[in-house]
Amino acid sequence: MSETAGRSDTAASRDGDIRERLRVIEDKLSLIIEILSPETSDGPTLDEILGRLVTLVAGQSPLLRRIDLTTGRILDIQEGRTPRSVQLEDQADA
Repeated sequence: MSETAGRSDTAASRDGDIRERLRVIEDKLSLIIEILSPETSDGPTLDEILGRLVTLVAGQSPLLRRIDLTTGRILDIQEGRTPRSVQLEDQADA
């Protein structure tokens, strides 16, 4: 019976040791996360950054359409089709 009691005491002390180590690890991880996380006043939030990027891309829409048209025209010429810009002018006249 004393062997069983000795084993359970050893297992209990091992469990307590493991729990203490896990608590220390959790404390250290919490500290690391706190250090790496920016304060609320340290610059823009992710939503603000994404909103600004969407605004910038929307402002470039005419340039992006021109690039798309130019690229399409070059592909049309390479593939032996009538260039897109000519097709658009013909549609506008009709």
